[in-house]
Amino acid sequence: MSLAVRRYAQALLDIAFEENCEEEVYEQFKLFYGQMKEDKQFERLMTEKILSSEELKATVSKILDGGNTYLISFIMTLIDRNRMDEIMEMFLDFECGYKDKKNILEAEAVTAIEMSEEQTEQVVKELSEKYGKTVILKTSVDPSIIGGMVLYVGNDMIDASVKAKFEGLKKQLKTIQIS
Repeated sequence: MSLAVRRYAQALLDIAFEENCEEEVYEQFKLFYGQMKEDKQFERLMTEKILSSEELKATVSKILDGGNTYLISFIMTLIDRNRMDEIMEMFLDFECGYKDKKNILEAEAVTAIEMSEEQTEQVVKELSEKYGKTVILKTSVDPSIIGGMVLYVGNDMIDASVKAKFEGLKKQLKTIQIS
């Protein structure tokens, strides 16, 4: 990630928090980013120099009509400075800073069967206590782990799955020498 990407993202983050509109900016920027990520033609239209600056500004104005003025100004500045090709990276850096300032931690729990609401709440509670942050937990199912859970928290992975335990046992058995 370039220094420019960080500076632009930080500038938007700073103004959003100063003006107490960080939630609105984040949600709208997230929608814009999501649309670009899902629709490659839209991403190409926004990031490659297919349209003139004026046409691109008019398109963005229509898309974000009624949107947050700071976000709109931010995107217009990117257009003026020929930096729309970096907007996806800027969103990711903005999102990281936003979650850090809001004390939000994302985690994912992968289980063999779907977790109950109570189990999910318990995992969120334990992670919140451990990390001292508000935890947003995504859950998914992967029957291949047999049982237990694989937990991804930030850059950490905690593998408490039955599959991992079987693999560990298999390695131990291979090292045993019978005389």
